[in-house]
Amino acid sequence: MEDVVSVIATALARPTTYVGHLREAMSLATCMARYPLGFFDAPLVPTGAGSYIDRAVHQTPVLLVHGYGHNRSAWYVIERHLRNAGFANVYTVNYNPLRHSVGTLAAQLGRRVEMVRSASGAERVHVIGHSLGGIMLRWYVQELGGDEHVGVAVTMATPHEGTHAAWIGFGRTAVQLRPGSALMDRLARGARPSKMRWVAVYSNLDLLVQPCSSAMLRAPALRATNVLARDHGHMSMLLSSFVARTVTAQLEAAEGAPGMGTLRSLPQAGEDAVPAAAQAAFPPMAPPMAGM
Repeated sequence: MEDVVSVIATALARPTTYVGHLREAMSLATCMARYPLGFFDAPLVPTGAGSYIDRAVHQTPVLLVHGYGHNRSAWYVIERHLRNAGFANVYTVNYNPLRHSVGTLAAQLGRRVEMVRSASGAERVHVIGHSLGGIMLRWYVQELGGDEHVGVAVTMATPHEGTHAAWIGFGRTAVQLRPGSALMDRLARGARPSKMRWVAVYSNLDLLVQPCSSAMLRAPALRATNVLARDHGHMSMLLSSFVARTVTAQLEAAEGAPGMGTLRSLPQAGEDAVPAAAQAAFPPMAPPMAGM
Protein backbone atom coordinates (compact mmCIF):
# COMPACT_ATOMS: atom_id res chain seq x y z
CA MET A 1 0.00 0.00 0.00
CA GLU A 2 2.84 2.39 0.82
CA ASP A 3 4.31 1.81 -2.66
CA VAL A 4 0.97 2.62 -4.30
CA VAL A 5 0.59 5.80 -2.25
CA SER A 6 4.15 6.78 -3.15
CA VAL A 7 3.48 6.30 -6.86
CA ILE A 8 0.28 8.37 -6.69
CA ALA A 9 2.00 11.12 -4.71
CA THR A 10 4.84 11.27 -7.23
CA ALA A 11 2.39 11.45 -10.11
CA LEU A 12 0.40 14.27 -8.54
CA ALA A 13 3.59 16.28 -8.11
CA ARG A 14 4.21 16.28 -11.87
CA PRO A 15 2.54 19.14 -13.82
CA THR A 16 2.23 16.92 -16.91
CA THR A 17 -0.06 14.63 -14.91
CA TYR A 18 -2.73 17.35 -14.85
CA VAL A 19 -2.20 18.09 -18.54
CA GLY A 20 -2.64 14.40 -19.25
CA HIS A 21 -5.90 14.19 -17.33
CA LEU A 22 -7.20 17.30 -19.09
CA ARG A 23 -6.31 15.70 -22.42
CA GLU A 24 -8.18 12.58 -21.35
CA ALA A 25 -11.33 14.56 -20.45
CA MET A 26 -11.28 16.33 -23.80
CA SER A 27 -10.72 13.04 -25.64
CA LEU A 28 -13.63 11.43 -23.81
CA ALA A 29 -15.91 14.29 -24.87
CA THR A 30 -14.73 13.96 -28.47
CA CYS A 31 -15.31 10.20 -28.50
CA MET A 32 -18.81 10.66 -27.08
CA ALA A 33 -19.64 13.26 -29.72
CA ARG A 34 -18.45 10.97 -32.51
CA TYR A 35 -20.02 7.81 -31.09
CA PRO A 36 -23.23 8.00 -33.21
CA LEU A 37 -21.08 7.90 -36.36
CA GLY A 38 -20.07 4.33 -35.58
CA PHE A 39 -23.43 2.79 -34.67
CA PHE A 40 -23.56 0.58 -37.75
CA ASP A 41 -20.93 -1.83 -38.95
CA ALA A 42 -18.97 -0.77 -42.00
CA PRO A 43 -19.07 -2.80 -45.23
CA LEU A 44 -15.98 -4.79 -46.07
CA VAL A 45 -14.50 -2.26 -48.45
CA PRO A 46 -11.18 -0.49 -47.88
CA THR A 47 -11.63 2.65 -45.79
CA GLY A 48 -8.89 4.17 -47.92
CA ALA A 49 -10.88 3.74 -51.12
CA GLY A 50 -10.78 6.86 -53.26
CA SER A 51 -7.82 9.22 -53.30
CA TYR A 52 -5.82 7.04 -50.90
CA ILE A 53 -6.09 3.90 -53.01
CA ASP A 54 -3.84 5.48 -55.65
CA ARG A 55 -1.11 5.82 -53.02
CA ALA A 56 -1.44 2.26 -51.70
CA VAL A 57 1.97 0.89 -50.73
CA HIS A 58 1.25 -1.90 -48.25
CA GLN A 59 -1.00 -4.76 -49.31
CA THR A 60 -1.48 -6.34 -45.87
CA PRO A 61 -4.91 -5.32 -44.55
CA VAL A 62 -5.38 -3.85 -41.08
CA LEU A 63 -8.36 -4.68 -38.85
CA LEU A 64 -9.26 -2.30 -35.98
CA VAL A 65 -11.09 -3.69 -32.91
CA HIS A 66 -12.60 -1.17 -30.48
CA GLY A 67 -12.89 -1.53 -26.71
CA TYR A 68 -15.63 -2.13 -24.15
CA GLY A 69 -18.51 0.33 -24.57
CA HIS A 70 -17.17 1.93 -27.74
CA ASN A 71 -17.65 1.32 -31.48
CA ARG A 72 -15.75 1.73 -34.73
CA SER A 73 -15.93 5.55 -34.48
CA ALA A 74 -12.94 5.27 -32.11
CA TRP A 75 -10.45 4.82 -34.92
CA TYR A 76 -10.61 7.92 -37.10
CA VAL A 77 -7.17 9.28 -36.08
CA ILE A 78 -5.32 5.99 -36.49
CA GLU A 79 -7.20 5.25 -39.72
CA ARG A 80 -5.97 8.54 -41.18
CA HIS A 81 -2.36 7.81 -40.25
CA LEU A 82 -2.54 4.30 -41.68
CA ARG A 83 -4.01 5.52 -44.96
CA ASN A 84 -1.41 8.28 -45.28
CA ALA A 85 1.30 5.66 -44.78
CA GLY A 86 -0.05 3.60 -47.67
CA PHE A 87 -2.30 1.09 -45.91
CA ALA A 88 -5.35 1.26 -48.18
CA ASN A 89 -7.07 -1.86 -46.85
CA VAL A 90 -8.17 -0.74 -43.38
CA TYR A 91 -11.27 -2.35 -41.85
CA THR A 92 -13.22 -2.04 -38.61
CA VAL A 93 -15.62 -4.23 -36.66
CA ASN A 94 -18.41 -3.62 -34.14
CA TYR A 95 -19.46 -5.99 -31.34
CA ASN A 96 -21.57 -6.03 -28.18
CA PRO A 97 -19.59 -6.89 -25.00
CA LEU A 98 -22.71 -7.07 -22.82
CA ARG A 99 -24.26 -10.01 -24.64
CA HIS A 100 -21.28 -12.32 -25.06
CA SER A 101 -18.20 -13.69 -23.29
CA VAL A 102 -14.65 -12.99 -24.44
CA GLY A 103 -14.48 -16.43 -26.08
CA THR A 104 -17.60 -15.76 -28.17
CA LEU A 105 -16.39 -12.28 -29.10
CA ALA A 106 -13.00 -13.69 -30.10
CA ALA A 107 -14.74 -16.20 -32.36
CA GLN A 108 -16.61 -13.30 -33.97
CA LEU A 109 -13.28 -11.55 -34.45
CA GLY A 110 -11.93 -14.69 -36.11
CA ARG A 111 -14.80 -14.70 -38.58
CA ARG A 112 -14.16 -11.04 -39.34
CA VAL A 113 -10.48 -11.81 -39.99
CA GLU A 114 -11.52 -14.53 -42.44
CA MET A 115 -13.88 -12.12 -44.20
CA VAL A 116 -11.08 -9.54 -44.47
CA ARG A 117 -8.69 -12.15 -45.83
CA SER A 118 -11.27 -13.23 -48.39
CA ALA A 119 -12.08 -9.65 -49.41
CA SER A 120 -8.43 -8.60 -49.72
CA GLY A 121 -6.84 -11.85 -50.88
CA ALA A 122 -4.18 -11.47 -48.17
CA GLU A 123 -2.70 -14.38 -46.24
CA ARG A 124 -2.30 -12.40 -43.02
CA VAL A 125 -3.99 -9.42 -41.39
CA HIS A 126 -2.51 -6.88 -38.98
CA VAL A 127 -4.91 -6.43 -36.05
CA ILE A 128 -5.04 -3.50 -33.61
CA GLY A 129 -7.17 -3.86 -30.49
CA HIS A 130 -7.99 -1.19 -27.93
CA SER A 131 -8.78 -2.21 -24.33
CA LEU A 132 -11.13 -5.24 -24.45
CA GLY A 133 -10.37 -5.50 -28.17
CA GLY A 134 -6.81 -6.50 -27.24
CA ILE A 135 -8.06 -9.27 -24.94
CA MET A 136 -10.29 -10.58 -27.74
CA LEU A 137 -7.23 -10.51 -29.99
CA ARG A 138 -5.13 -12.48 -27.52
CA TRP A 139 -7.84 -15.13 -27.10
CA TYR A 140 -8.22 -15.42 -30.86
CA VAL A 141 -4.46 -15.84 -31.32
CA GLN A 142 -3.76 -18.13 -28.36
CA GLU A 143 -6.91 -20.22 -28.21
CA LEU A 144 -8.39 -20.19 -31.72
CA GLY A 145 -5.30 -20.51 -33.91
CA GLY A 146 -5.28 -16.87 -34.95
CA ASP A 147 -1.48 -16.79 -35.00
CA GLU A 148 -1.70 -18.44 -38.44
CA HIS A 149 -3.59 -15.47 -39.86
CA VAL A 150 -2.28 -12.42 -37.96
CA GLY A 151 0.90 -10.60 -38.96
CA VAL A 152 1.37 -7.98 -36.23
CA ALA A 153 -0.94 -7.84 -33.21
CA VAL A 154 -1.08 -4.44 -31.51
CA THR A 155 -2.85 -3.89 -28.21
CA MET A 156 -3.57 -0.44 -26.79
CA ALA A 157 -4.55 0.14 -23.16
CA THR A 158 -5.41 -3.55 -22.84
CA PRO A 159 -5.59 -5.05 -19.31
CA HIS A 160 -3.50 -8.15 -20.01
CA GLU A 161 -3.32 -8.95 -16.31
CA GLY A 162 -6.81 -7.72 -15.51
CA THR A 163 -8.03 -4.40 -14.18
CA HIS A 164 -9.69 -3.46 -10.90
CA ALA A 165 -12.00 -1.14 -12.85
CA ALA A 166 -13.77 -4.29 -14.10
CA TRP A 167 -15.31 -4.76 -10.64
CA ILE A 168 -17.80 -2.03 -11.50
CA GLY A 169 -18.43 -3.25 -15.05
CA PHE A 170 -21.50 -5.07 -16.34
CA GLY A 171 -21.87 -8.47 -17.92
CA ARG A 172 -19.82 -11.65 -18.04
CA THR A 173 -17.08 -9.93 -20.01
CA ALA A 174 -16.42 -7.48 -17.16
CA VAL A 175 -16.09 -10.41 -14.75
CA GLN A 176 -13.51 -11.98 -17.07
CA LEU A 177 -11.44 -8.78 -17.07
CA ARG A 178 -10.94 -8.81 -13.30
CA PRO A 179 -7.45 -9.58 -11.98
CA GLY A 180 -7.01 -13.26 -11.19
CA SER A 181 -10.03 -14.39 -13.23
CA ALA A 182 -10.00 -17.79 -14.91
CA LEU A 183 -9.64 -16.08 -18.29
CA MET A 184 -6.64 -14.02 -17.21
CA ASP A 185 -5.00 -17.11 -15.76
CA ARG A 186 -5.59 -19.07 -18.96
CA LEU A 187 -4.13 -16.31 -21.13
CA ALA A 188 -1.06 -16.12 -18.89
CA ARG A 189 -0.51 -19.88 -18.98
CA GLY A 190 -1.28 -20.17 -22.70
CA ALA A 191 1.28 -17.65 -23.98
CA ARG A 192 3.55 -19.33 -26.53
CA PRO A 193 6.00 -18.32 -29.27
CA SER A 194 4.66 -17.86 -32.79
CA LYS A 195 5.61 -16.35 -36.15
CA MET A 196 3.57 -13.23 -35.52
CA ARG A 197 4.67 -10.14 -33.59
CA TRP A 198 3.12 -8.50 -30.49
CA VAL A 199 3.23 -4.78 -29.69
CA ALA A 200 1.60 -3.39 -26.53
CA VAL A 201 1.00 0.34 -25.99
CA TYR A 202 0.53 1.24 -22.33
CA SER A 203 0.16 4.42 -20.31
CA ASN A 204 1.12 5.79 -16.91
CA LEU A 205 -2.21 7.69 -16.56
CA ASP A 206 -4.77 5.05 -17.51
CA LEU A 207 -7.57 5.19 -14.93
CA LEU A 208 -9.44 2.26 -16.49
CA VAL A 209 -6.50 -0.14 -16.54
CA GLN A 210 -5.39 -0.52 -12.94
CA PRO A 211 -2.62 -1.12 -12.27
CA CYS A 212 -1.31 0.64 -15.39
CA SER A 213 1.42 -1.98 -15.76
CA SER A 214 -1.30 -4.49 -16.62
CA ALA A 215 -1.38 -3.02 -20.13
CA MET A 216 2.15 -4.29 -20.74
CA LEU A 217 2.67 -7.69 -22.35
CA ARG A 218 5.27 -9.28 -20.09
CA ALA A 219 5.03 -12.95 -21.12
CA PRO A 220 8.56 -13.83 -22.33
CA ALA A 221 7.15 -16.29 -24.88
CA LEU A 222 5.31 -13.50 -26.71
CA ARG A 223 8.50 -11.44 -27.25
CA ALA A 224 6.41 -8.28 -27.17
CA THR A 225 7.52 -4.72 -27.75
CA ASN A 226 6.05 -2.53 -24.98
CA VAL A 227 5.64 1.16 -25.86
CA LEU A 228 4.98 3.81 -23.21
CA ALA A 229 2.43 6.48 -24.22
CA ARG A 230 3.54 8.86 -21.50
CA ASP A 231 0.86 11.02 -19.89
CA HIS A 232 -1.94 9.67 -22.09
CA GLY A 233 -5.15 8.20 -20.72
CA HIS A 234 -7.38 5.34 -21.81
CA MET A 235 -9.29 7.39 -24.40
CA SER A 236 -6.71 10.03 -25.31
CA MET A 237 -4.46 7.21 -26.51
CA LEU A 238 -6.96 6.65 -29.33
CA LEU A 239 -6.77 10.27 -30.48
CA SER A 240 -3.03 10.73 -30.01
CA SER A 241 -0.93 11.49 -33.08
CA PHE A 242 2.11 10.18 -31.18
CA VAL A 243 0.45 6.81 -30.61
CA ALA A 244 -0.90 6.71 -34.17
CA ARG A 245 2.56 7.40 -35.60
CA THR A 246 4.14 4.80 -33.33
CA VAL A 247 1.65 2.08 -34.23
CA THR A 248 1.85 2.92 -37.93
CA ALA A 249 5.65 2.78 -37.81
CA GLN A 250 5.53 -0.71 -36.27
CA LEU A 251 3.30 -1.93 -39.09
CA GLU A 252 5.46 -0.23 -41.71
CA ALA A 253 8.51 -1.98 -40.28
CA ALA A 254 6.68 -5.30 -40.53
CA GLU A 255 5.95 -4.50 -44.18
CA GLY A 256 9.62 -3.79 -44.85
CA ALA A 257 9.14 -0.09 -45.58
CA PRO A 258 12.46 1.64 -46.49
CA GLY A 259 14.12 3.24 -43.50
CA MET A 260 11.81 1.54 -41.00
CA GLY A 261 13.90 -1.55 -40.30
CA THR A 262 12.40 -5.02 -40.38
CA LEU A 263 10.21 -7.05 -38.09
CA ARG A 264 13.27 -8.76 -36.62
CA SER A 265 15.06 -5.47 -35.98
CA LEU A 266 12.29 -4.07 -33.80
CA PRO A 267 13.32 -3.86 -30.12
CA GLN A 268 12.28 -6.65 -27.83
CA ALA A 269 10.50 -6.26 -24.52
CA GLY A 270 13.01 -5.08 -21.95
CA GLU A 271 14.96 -3.09 -24.57
CA ASP A 272 12.43 -0.29 -24.94
CA ALA A 273 13.77 3.22 -24.45
CA VAL A 274 11.72 4.20 -21.42
CA PRO A 275 13.37 7.13 -19.62
CA ALA A 276 14.77 6.34 -16.19
CA ALA A 277 12.70 9.15 -14.71
CA ALA A 278 9.53 7.49 -15.96
CA GLN A 279 10.59 4.17 -14.47
CA ALA A 280 11.22 5.85 -11.13
CA ALA A 281 7.97 7.79 -11.10
CA PHE A 282 5.82 4.96 -12.41
CA PRO A 283 7.33 1.60 -11.47
CA PRO A 284 5.35 -1.58 -12.11
CA MET A 285 2.71 -1.75 -9.38
CA ALA A 286 2.62 -5.53 -9.45
CA PRO A 287 5.22 -8.17 -10.37
CA PRO A 288 4.71 -10.32 -13.46
CA MET A 289 2.18 -13.10 -12.95
CA ALA A 290 3.33 -16.68 -12.77
CA GLY A 291 4.11 -17.76 -16.27
CA MET A 292 4.29 -14.16 -17.48
